[in-house]
Amino acid sequence: MEPGVDLKVLHEAIVSAIAAQFPALQTVEAYREETERTQLPTPACLVELFELDASAEDDPGTGQLALMARFEARLVLGYREVSAKIEVRRLAAALAQFVLRKRWGLGPGVGPAEVIGCYPDDFDPRLDQYEVMRVEWQQLVRIGTDVWSGEGVPVEDVRYAWSPRIGPPFADEYRPLVGRPPIPE
Repeated sequence: MEPGVDLKVLHEAIVSAIAAQFPALQTVEAYREETERTQLPTPACLVELFELDASAEDDPGTGQLALMARFEARLVLGYREVSAKIEVRRLAAALAQFVLRKRWGLGPGVGPAEVIGCYPDDFDPRLDQYEVMRVEWQQLVRIGTDVWSGEGVPVEDVRYAWSPRIGPPFADEYRPLVGRPPIPE
């Protein structure tokens, strides 16, 4: 039975991985409170999950809900830092490369990250005194527990037949499967 991903654990794994990969970042957090943004130690990376879309074509058939999770990480540098405009873009590109194909160590409940892009982010008035770039990515996540336990009765007798002579009326004609079945003439 394979458990799905816990969104809190996923956020913690992302934040921990980014902090470990980029030790120069003074702040790596998810969902920083609005009141704290004016006192933000920089350089900073602020991570948020901003969208969860149902993904029916990725239904694993396990009773879990497949969702495409869209994340964004805002990279923030003080506008007075030397070469802040180019440095925030360099940092965004490095983060995008780091995020690519990451599963954050969470197993099959999390698909590989697909980077969408890096964009200037000038729309948050609380970050006016900063240079900000946004890195977006998406990845498939499975929510809930796999209903298949892996337990049950093992199949001991596999039989085959060729269409159109299949089904209960032809049960006596089925042959035991040993190796590969012969190709009918």
